[in-house]
Amino acid sequence: MREVESCKHAALKYGTPWVFSVSLFFVVSGVYVLTAAPGTLFGDPSEYQFIPAVLGIAHPPGYAFYTLLAKAWQTLVPIGTIAYRTNLLAAAAGAWLVTLVYLSVCSLQCVMQREHSRAAKSPLVPLAAALGLAAAADIWQHSIHANPHIVSAALATTHLWLLIEWWRTADDRWLLVFGFTLGVSACHHPVTLIGVPAYGVFFLVMRPRIWRHWRIILAVGASALLGLLPLLYYPLRSPNAPFGPTNMRTWMGFVGHITASGLRGNLFHFGVADQVDRVRVFWSLLRLQFPLLFTILFPLGLFYLIRKMSKPALLLGMFLVFHLIFTLNTVQDVMAYLLLPFAALAIVAGAGLLALALGIESIRRRLETRSYNAHLVNLCLLVFVLMPFLTAARNLRAGISLSDFTEAEEWVASLRARFVGRGEHAVLLSDWEHLTPLWVHVYTQTEGLAESDLVPVYVSTSNPWVDSVWANIEEGPIYLSGYRPEVRDAGFRLLPEKPLYRVMAPPVMDAVPDNPLNIWVDGQIYVLGYDLLTPSVRPGDPVVIVLYQRAPDSMLDIWMPYARLGTIEAHWTTDSRVLSPEWRPDEVIAEQYEIPVPFDAEPGQYALRLGYTDLTGGRTSLMLSTGSAEIELATVLVESAPVSIVQGLLPTDLADLDHQVVLESARVSVGWRSRSAVWTEPLTVGAGQPLHLTLYWRVLASPRDSFTVFIHLIDSAGRYVTGYDYTPLGGACPSYLWFPKWLPGQRLTDPYRLVLPDDLPPGDYWLETGMYGMTSLRRLPVVDSEGNLAGDRVILGSVQVK
Repeated sequence: MREVESCKHAALKYGTPWVFSVSLFFVVSGVYVLTAAPGTLFGDPSEYQFIPAVLGIAHPPGYAFYTLLAKAWQTLVPIGTIAYRTNLLAAAAGAWLVTLVYLSVCSLQCVMQREHSRAAKSPLVPLAAALGLAAAADIWQHSIHANPHIVSAALATTHLWLLIEWWRTADDRWLLVFGFTLGVSACHHPVTLIGVPAYGVFFLVMRPRIWRHWRIILAVGASALLGLLPLLYYPLRSPNAPFGPTNMRTWMGFVGHITASGLRGNLFHFGVADQVDRVRVFWSLLRLQFPLLFTILFPLGLFYLIRKMSKPALLLGMFLVFHLIFTLNTVQDVMAYLLLPFAALAIVAGAGLLALALGIESIRRRLETRSYNAHLVNLCLLVFVLMPFLTAARNLRAGISLSDFTEAEEWVASLRARFVGRGEHAVLLSDWEHLTPLWVHVYTQTEGLAESDLVPVYVSTSNPWVDSVWANIEEGPIYLSGYRPEVRDAGFRLLPEKPLYRVMAPPVMDAVPDNPLNIWVDGQIYVLGYDLLTPSVRPGDPVVIVLYQRAPDSMLDIWMPYARLGTIEAHWTTDSRVLSPEWRPDEVIAEQYEIPVPFDAEPGQYALRLGYTDLTGGRTSLMLSTGSAEIELATVLVESAPVSIVQGLLPTDLADLDHQVVLESARVSVGWRSRSAVWTEPLTVGAGQPLHLTLYWRVLASPRDSFTVFIHLIDSAGRYVTGYDYTPLGGACPSYLWFPKWLPGQRLTDPYRLVLPDDLPPGDYWLETGMYGMTSLRRLPVVDSEGNLAGDRVILGSVQVK
């Protein structure tokens, strides 16, 4: 009760700094607007753009509140296209989230004004906490494209702020607003309700006999019911929704959709034995958001709150515990769900900074050097205020901005240029990611597609790729939105036609290159020509070519092309390709290849040369009909290197994977025994025991694909024995999801727990790792410091099973 009374007293002297908070909102939203995506993106962000525009129903859990909010925003903020203005809604929600952190720390700060200290009155304390969150990569990335997750974080942080204000002022009107926002949150996403147990305990601590205050309970309940009104959108709209389920007037359809029943398999994926690794994952992700000095404020702030303001400490502590237990044991949308605990941590950091400033003032008083150390407090606070600006500058330099992200728009434009008005009756089999930007144009920009030109078909787990090909085989020419090895494995040929792949039954006879060659390779392979897809390239990016080849007779040996760009030599692997023994006589084989350009490549013109090697016979070069082992195809322009914050391969690094990511080091342990890669002394382990492996990655360039990490135990013949393949950090941190998520310069700690089979025979094995594209299944090539191919895996060391 004393704590509440002191809060009442402080409230009389404390005026909410609306000028500062409004200014902060507009500054932060301005930064987010300047770096926001100009249009569509791949996948869910585009769904969140067109669903509100057509008043459809989004995928589970439906996002009723977001749909209505975005529809109102699209109507009231007529700036640019529907896609762009919906991206601006995310910027506003992100700025509101940052402002809420500022206001929450101000509320905590005001209670300490009774100590008559400068730190308790300084606006730098809440400003540093708010700016620290604003510059965090996860918050920033979710504030520059259309998504409901930044709204989820804003709603949950609104709950915290309202409850802190209720604690500070003892004014029950804050509870009425809280009840309404809680009801609204239930109409938005279940993740916003994970803090409800924390709220309930907070209520009981604040009002141990709250059940006696039945008027307040009824009023809060009525406010919550009012906030639930957006749920009526589903049964009212579902029967006529132009996009989404039409069965939400039934109880099963309604409950199943808003609770996302089909996605629950992604929850609590990890067991008790994995929790240490999940904590390490969280620490790695936390370090990507905040500088190390800033993270020190978290334990300091929590300790200070426990000592001085126990009730807010209980609220924030329990909120963090419930959210982190849930999020770190989930394998989908982890970074989106972490927005909520990151915001709560920023409030705790504000309390930590307040404690630090008060501590410095206390030392000043004891030393009685008031004039000198008064500046020390301001200097300390100023350091923490300036720190987010350094973080923001680093993120901008790494390319966090989406202001120049036009890949999705270019994808749609290329489809329209390729098919509109052609009357080809083509069928496009596409994943979700590539269909949503097309739907934005169809639904919001009246750019429909005639069935006589192109019919898009959504491919999903219930409608697989190969089945979709057979289902549409007689409808017209079939195209894929990307390379799909399962279609190739079904016996079809995939002909690259940028940006698509055309599905054709072998033999393919009519594929024509842009640049004819008419070259024979050792009298057995005829090279028809090539397409050069990237005549100019920046260091770190690949040169992409498509080669057209055929063999008059069946081949027994595996012959593979290789390329030389200046002094850079690229030997391609056999991974995910139609190998020469599989070619049919005289059919045209078109394959796409990439030549990685090192980061330290000097700008200028480089000759692109082509040669062939015999992988079966061991001949490093085959004679061409020109009388030489290589032929010059074209000249490629290597542009000046962009400003970069990263280095290439360092002497201590293990491997460079396609100039996109570096494996800095790896460490494996069994019990108390451990090895650092590359180890030569075998690591002894028993069958059924777990191997604890930690991989340390450094991002070199914005990823071009969503990577899957593989950890395999192989035998002495190189055959797979057991392993683990998953999105990095146990699904917590995808490299590319809708757009490049990893930023150059970031370092990620990636732990895994690989349990060996109980029946694994004794013997010597090897542990290997690497990465491959999630959809293409093509492994990232391992290249040396000069850009030469060094395989497609990294052998970490030997394992002896006893």
